Amino acid sequence: MERTGVALAGLLGRCPAMEHLRREVATFGPSELWVHVFGETGTGKENVARALHELSPRARQRFVAVNAAGFTDDLLVAELFGHARGAFTGAVTAREGYVAQAEGGTLFVDEVAEMSPLAQVRLLRFLQEREYQRLGETTTRRADVRVISATNVDLAARVREGRFRLDLFFRLKAERIVVPPLRDRGDDVLLLARHFLRLQSAARGEPPPVLSSEVEKALLRHHWPGNVREMENEMQRLGVRAAGRAVRLEDLSPELRDETRVPVFGLREALQRTEADLVRGSLDRHGWILARAAAELGITRQALWAKVRRLGLVVGGP
Repeated sequence: MERTGVALAGLLGRCPAMEHLRREVATFGPSELWVHVFGETGTGKENVARALHELSPRARQRFVAVNAAGFTDDLLVAELFGHARGAFTGAVTAREGYVAQAEGGTLFVDEVAEMSPLAQVRLLRFLQEREYQRLGETTTRRADVRVISATNVDLAARVREGRFRLDLFFRLKAERIVVPPLRDRGDDVLLLARHFLRLQSAARGEPPPVLSSEVEKALLRHHWPGNVREMENEMQRLGVRAAGRAVRLEDLSPELRDETRVPVFGLREALQRTEADLVRGSLDRHGWILARAAAELGITRQALWAKVRRLGLVVGGP
């Protein structure tokens, strides 16, 4: 249990969506299932992958991360599986790949949807056979590696578009874990803001700046398109700018500071809009599978269906 707590420490948050996420990670971490992590850019998909690794029997072995979007076709294959000397221009020595480095441990492949057709074929073969060949070699090698993948796009949509192999899609998605965007996490915004301010100030041996009520309102109002990564960067700025005093509205980045025009609703309408946003967000994340969305929201399936009808929500609607 202590190990579980340590592994999940990087997944901060008190909202129902984060509590559901931690339960999912605690459930599937100790297994050998291949897990696919879905979430917008900056939501912390690698943190989820690391927590899955730390809860697994492979925790004492290496966790190796690779971003598939950062390499060209042949180069990604060479980085994943290694290459022989002279396999391509610049390959002056033989090199083992990320798969060999992760032997006995976990390989995290981020942005897997950006893999080229060739890289998809090579990865599929490895997942099926646990075998691979270094680029420029004919020797077959074996590896014992758990693969966790991640994307910020819908893999099923890429399959329908003909841009991602259906067989690889089914291999990767033994289990799918969704990381909620920061805008759907309510007061977690302030919890994370204070957390990052404490880290920034502790590094300098100073007390963290205090957030004024105006600043708190601005943080809660912001859409956070860059999610937790954007929040961390903003708090690093504020930790320097407001060192030794309270954070003022003028200290915020322009995109947060200028978001002052907020529609005015009656309390009942405002609460209904908020409820509708939360319910629709959960349903969209889980492909309108009521049981999964209800579990994330902490209500029964019947109660969720009643809300869907009362709020007039439909698939693909506003």
